[in-house]
Amino acid sequence: MNKRQATSADVAALAGVSQSTVSRSFDENSRISAATRDRVFAAAKELGYQVNKAAQTMIKQRSDLVGLVTAGLEDPFRSEFLNQLVIEVQRQGFRPMVIDVTHNQGIDSSLQALMQYQLSGVVITSGSPSESIVQEFVSRSVPVILVNRADQESNLSGVDIVNIDNVGGGELAAKSLIESGCENLMVVRAKASSYSSLMRTKGFIQQVSSHSAIKTLNITEVESETSDYEGGYQLAGQLLAKQEVPDGVFFCMDHIACGFMDAARKEFQLSIPQDMSLIGFDDIRLASYQSYALTTIRQCPKLVSKAVVDNLVKRLDEPSSSPMYQVVPVTLIRRDTLAS
Repeated sequence: MNKRQATSADVAALAGVSQSTVSRSFDENSRISAATRDRVFAAAKELGYQVNKAAQTMIKQRSDLVGLVTAGLEDPFRSEFLNQLVIEVQRQGFRPMVIDVTHNQGIDSSLQALMQYQLSGVVITSGSPSESIVQEFVSRSVPVILVNRADQESNLSGVDIVNIDNVGGGELAAKSLIESGCENLMVVRAKASSYSSLMRTKGFIQQVSSHSAIKTLNITEVESETSDYEGGYQLAGQLLAKQEVPDGVFFCMDHIACGFMDAARKEFQLSIPQDMSLIGFDDIRLASYQSYALTTIRQCPKLVSKAVVDNLVKRLDEPSSSPMYQVVPVTLIRRDTLAS
């Protein structure tokens, strides 16, 4: 027999089971005994049988592909998060299809192109899709999950939302700086602010305001030109040259904090945390290096990825259930940049 042409019927005959049992054996979610599955796999291996993915897609009217829409992979946290998301998608038996919309004119065209693949779901971690595109996916029973893109009151109906506790993280940063004795506070986010950064800023300001009735606190909002190391370095040069030295700074992204810290030390000979305390957000790998030892708010890529894919699986199992909104907690990682 030509192994390349082996069919499920051939496998069924050799294994002594029905064709439907062969199909179910290759479905990780099906209930079938381990002994039967092993017997089918052994027969398939002997015959050189390969599952016909195209046929499965036609039968189920969806493939095992999950679209992952992202952007700005030069950002360390985005890269770390995407890596964990790919791992989790594969662990659940799906195949990831990564779409980078960094240099795209719009996210809608990329999403439109994804429709031809009969996806099991779409996870959007970057960009803001239009209501019409999202609704087209929803009408085709393709789950759409937004990650840190919108709140529970989003106008995008029918989507599931997974956010980290951005507001809570901002509040935690403010509380930590105030408890360390800081009074002249600053919050820094990129000029092209994301939903996440805006919510972190909101939480920080809320917490400072709640303490202002007890003690005198000054707070300044500042924007860096870019959301990377260079943006932080440049911002430090602009602020510190004017002798505007806050005693406590919260950065909505670690990468900006690292650039700011290097400029403060090298260009202005400031000591951290003696001259100013710094707190970042994300807990990228760079933040843990000894040259930075940055105190930061950690959002765990593994926890967020698991929440996303668990929601996807639940949506596929319960397509008519109400839209889900989940908030993943954050934690303070205390290192050397926060005065004790």
